Amino acid sequence: MSYAAVAKDPCRIESDSEDEKRGQIPTPIITRRTIPKTVTSLSCPKTPDWDAASNRPQATRTQSPIQTLTSSNKNERGELASRISSSSSSSSSTRLNNAHEPIVPALTTPEPSSTLSATANTSNFDPIALLQNNLMKFINTVIPQDYSSFVQCTLRRDKDGLQGGLFPTFYLHAERPVDGKKCFLLAARKVAKVKRQSEYLITTDVATLSEKSAGEDYVGKLRGNNVTGTEYTLYDHGLSPNKVPNGKISNTREGLRRELLAIVYNTNILGFKGPRQMNIMIPKLGHDIQPAKNEPTILEQWRDRRFSYLTQLRNKAPSYNEDTKNYVLKFTGNRVAQPSVKNFQIVLENDNHEEEVVMQFGRVNEDIFTCDFRYPLTAIQAFGIALSSFDSRLARE
Repeated sequence: MSYAAVAKDPCRIESDSEDEKRGQIPTPIITRRTIPKTVTSLSCPKTPDWDAASNRPQATRTQSPIQTLTSSNKNERGELASRISSSSSSSSSTRLNNAHEPIVPALTTPEPSSTLSATANTSNFDPIALLQNNLMKFINTVIPQDYSSFVQCTLRRDKDGLQGGLFPTFYLHAERPVDGKKCFLLAARKVAKVKRQSEYLITTDVATLSEKSAGEDYVGKLRGNNVTGTEYTLYDHGLSPNKVPNGKISNTREGLRRELLAIVYNTNILGFKGPRQMNIMIPKLGHDIQPAKNEPTILEQWRDRRFSYLTQLRNKAPSYNEDTKNYVLKFTGNRVAQPSVKNFQIVLENDNHEEEVVMQFGRVNEDIFTCDFRYPLTAIQAFGIALSSFDSRLARE
């Protein structure tokens, strides 16, 4: 997709249109709001609820190096850079008129690197060494907070085969920064469900993806909770509480599955509210959430504003550039190359109400995507968030 074409016809999404048509499942129009309800008997959470569409000013801080678009025509690239060097937030009417645009990586000169903290990365954590030594441990390990660099990963989508268009396979590889060498982490396969709710089986062995429940190397699943594709839960490989006989759950809850995260996309019929907006809830470090029957799930705790054991993340709202008529995000490093409606960044709000990017996901080409993450995420959590972005539904686009 040429960037000149984006500026000329901003409402046309060449890089995604055919992809969405093949994979999209028509859904009924749902008008029920998906924001959490207010429970006055409970204290307010330490982490506030965020409005992803909010244009409130953010605290000034040093920006990370940002994605530079590539172009075969250097003159065209320089001209485009000068055109979008200044970005401004769009008004609500402008967002409605340009709801179906892809999110474009901002084009500018990279700046000195910034980190989650003001100090340099002094951690002894070595993600490549850990995954090569113990893959299972690595995919469930929260990246240490003092490891300020991103764990750089590449996600590849495979749509080959008779049913590849509707039920593709996904592969996640970690990249070694020094030489770009890739190490396999996880694979996932989308499966058909009777109730039309999406489900992705996740495994550490590609060979077992054709087996029921992904075989012995099955490590978890991402399951859609409704037919509209706005709510998802990521589980580990444990047993469903519905399969555990009453009274058989011990105090340690051995064998009961853990909920690793929940994702809620704001209802956005046909994209009239602008780019996708999502909230992500993960268990706080040191807390396992293993609900038995009739016990609150992550989603239920979030709706009831019970944040004692939850950390809330959300996607960073892209800014709207009036010159190019595109939504723009600043990506760290030369990691995202093409505009796409799937491009996003996940942010964590710190105690100073500053946004810190903890995950970035963006298109490299038709079926290759960047999937970088850091504290407070694990590899399987980042993979689950990325998988949910491929499950295109009319209710959230």
